[in-house]
Amino acid sequence: MDRNLWLAIALSVGVYGVWFGFIEKRVAPPPAQHAATATASASRTTAPTETSSTATPAVPPAPARNTSELLAQSDTVSLDSAEARIHPRGAAIVSFLYPEPLGRVELVSDANAGLFSTWLELKFKRDASAKNIIAYTAARADGLWIVKEFLPGEGTLLPRIRVTALNPTKKSLDVGSWSLRVGPGLGTIESERKENKDVWRSIALTPEGKGLKGRIEVLSPGRHEGPFRWIGIDNRYFLVALMPSAGHFEPVASDTPPTLVLTAKPVTLKPGGSFTWEVPYYLGAKGHTWLSRYGVGLERSIDFGFFAQLGRAMLAALERINRTTDNWGWSIVVLTLALQVLLFPLTWKSLKAAAAMKNLQPEIAKLQKRYADDPQKLNAETMALYKTKGANPLGGCLPMLLQMPIFLALFNALRNSWELHGATWIFWVQDLSAKDPYYVLPIVMGGLMFLQSKLNPPAGDKTMQQMMMFMPLIFTFMFLNFPSG
Repeated sequence: MDRNLWLAIALSVGVYGVWFGFIEKRVAPPPAQHAATATASASRTTAPTETSSTATPAVPPAPARNTSELLAQSDTVSLDSAEARIHPRGAAIVSFLYPEPLGRVELVSDANAGLFSTWLELKFKRDASAKNIIAYTAARADGLWIVKEFLPGEGTLLPRIRVTALNPTKKSLDVGSWSLRVGPGLGTIESERKENKDVWRSIALTPEGKGLKGRIEVLSPGRHEGPFRWIGIDNRYFLVALMPSAGHFEPVASDTPPTLVLTAKPVTLKPGGSFTWEVPYYLGAKGHTWLSRYGVGLERSIDFGFFAQLGRAMLAALERINRTTDNWGWSIVVLTLALQVLLFPLTWKSLKAAAAMKNLQPEIAKLQKRYADDPQKLNAETMALYKTKGANPLGGCLPMLLQMPIFLALFNALRNSWELHGATWIFWVQDLSAKDPYYVLPIVMGGLMFLQSKLNPPAGDKTMQQMMMFMPLIFTFMFLNFPSG
């Protein structure tokens, strides 16, 4: 093998590493930026505004406690088909066991921080008299009462967190600033835990238009003015999102690991007065079908890559086929065959161009020998030969390049589709979102690639022939740990 072959192999591996590394991972903010903004973010979001002598005091950091202790002190409740644990301190969710095809998955990554915590300095007590909702109450030292309720969702209506401040005293009370906190991070399924911290992120959807319109922004540490249709934290398969009212809350603050803090604007209550904040939220899997039913663009959190519209079309076609096959594995096979049929004219042109170039190799070799000392003349004569014979040196590659957007869109649709999680195919393949436990599929893929290369017209250049022999082996190793789907 000469150096050109090694160069070609190195470039192939390099393209794979850069491209899929960009798709699969998100780069965490540099430590310097985090250090510069974390202090400012914390001071803006955790310290309440002291506009009166009865304002809420600054919240001390929560003491570190082990998970079992937190769970033992918490109430077990049902939140939209999930089993949750709510701790009295701040009425925070310290456990959220989301039902999924293979069991239940814990979405709270840090039980000590919890999710949706409010007034961490207060100890809330569950209101057993509340019906059809989960309600907690707490009293401040100045007499202010806080009621925190978890309202269920139904159909296209999202679940909501409702916080009400009541002033039963005979003097005006300043509610002050309080925060609703999400993060750090978000839990995930067992097969994704290793890379979870590399893909989770703080994100927001800008408000341009409705439905799928708008732009997804990855929030760096600091304060973000917005406005946003929703803000949230996600990973490959799960999302926690909030839809706060801009009139009731300050701009969101973000930190790392992915953490979002909503700070309520200060409110003063007259004797006997009350004020209510209501925040719709979503906490669960990023299934395209049920996220789209809410009509607020939550499905935009699913990363379909650069060819997003094409990826959504691929997933929609896959879902439609699955209604007939009732098997996601066979649906993928059917969709792939359908795509090959649709793309066959391009494939045929590519094969014809390759065959034409192979037939020209003897004449090109003669020209190379005749004009070995005159590169300009060699190029001119070679191009004239192509024109005379109607051959195109790019004819074999261009049709394949035109197919790349389809293949990349399909790859992203399959790689990030929650619908494939826990979906079985045949025999040993019991989860299409996880790697093949016995590596049968990637090995079969490599073998079929090798056979396909033998069926195609061989390249005229010996270096290219050698490279094509090694490509099946390279791709087999590349795809060993990819999801079976």
